[in-house]
Amino acid sequence: GMVCRGEWVVGSDDDSSDSLGRRSIFASAAWGDRCRRTHAELDRRRLRSVTSVGWRPRAGALGWNVGACARRVALSVGTSATVGWVFDNPVERAHRIKVRKTERQPPSPDEVATLIEWFADHDELLHLFVAVAVSTGARRAQLLALRWENVDLARGRVAFVGGWVEGPNGPVLTDTKTSGRHQVQVDHVTLALLAKRAENRRSGYLFSDACGVTAWMPNRATKSFLRTLDGAGLRRFLLHDLRHFMGTELSQVGVALAVVSQRLDHQRKSTTLDYYAHAVPSGDGHAADVIRSIIDNARGAA
Repeated sequence: GMVCRGEWVVGSDDDSSDSLGRRSIFASAAWGDRCRRTHAELDRRRLRSVTSVGWRPRAGALGWNVGACARRVALSVGTSATVGWVFDNPVERAHRIKVRKTERQPPSPDEVATLIEWFADHDELLHLFVAVAVSTGARRAQLLALRWENVDLARGRVAFVGGWVEGPNGPVLTDTKTSGRHQVQVDHVTLALLAKRAENRRSGYLFSDACGVTAWMPNRATKSFLRTLDGAGLRRFLLHDLRHFMGTELSQVGVALAVVSQRLDHQRKSTTLDYYAHAVPSGDGHAADVIRSIIDNARGAA
C-alpha cells in the first residue's frame, strides 16, 4: 500500500495521525473528494463509451477490469504524491502483468476438406455456410447478417454490411466490426453453391430457417458446427478458426499482406501482420546464403 514517513502512534486518542502529529491521508476530506471526483469522471466516460456503441459495450468499455482498476489507483495515488499527501508512490514500481498468448492452431487443409465434404453429405445449408466462411474469412456475425441483395452472382462477390449478434432481448443487427461495407470475391465452387441455393430463394437472409425473414440464432451456427466436428471425427476447433485458416494459408503461399488484410476486413495492416507474421515466407535462409557468399568472395579475393 501507501507509506507515510514516521511511526504510527499506538493507542493514541487519534489513530489517524503519525508520531509527528500529521494526519493520515485517508482521514483527509480532500482525499475523499478527489477520489469521488475522479471516479465520477471515469463513470461519465464509461457511460459515454457505452451509449456511443449502442446496447453492446466494446471490450473494456465498462472499465470493470484489472486495467481500469489500475488506472484508477495510479491516478489517485499519483495525485496524492504530487500534492504531498503520501511520500512514496508504489504505483511507480508496478508493472503490467504479461500473459503469454496461446498459439493459434487453425485447422489444416485436410481437416477443412473433410469438414466441407461431411457437410455436403449431411446438411446443404450448413455446407454453404462453411464454404462461404472458408472462402471469405468472414466473422460469424457478418455471415449471419448476409442477405441475398448483398450477393452479386454475376461478379462473384459478396458484401458484408452488418453483423447479427446477441442482444439483451434477442439477436439484433449492428454495424460490422470496422463499421463499413466490406466486399470480397468468392471462389468458383462457393459461387456455384450460392447460385444453386438462389434457385429456391433470392430474398431475405441467406442463413435462415424462417424463409429468410430472420437469420439463425448466433449460437445455432456455433453449436451445429461443434456437433459436426464430433460427427466427422475431427479434433475440436472454433468456428472462428476458419477465419484464421484462410489468413494463415494465404500468408504461407505468399499472397500480399494488403490483400489478406482486405479480405479479413482488418482496419490496420499491422493487425494482420501481428496475427500472421509467423506464416509469411521468410527470407532468412536467403540472408544466410548471402552472408556466406560475401565471406567466400573475400577469401577468393585474398
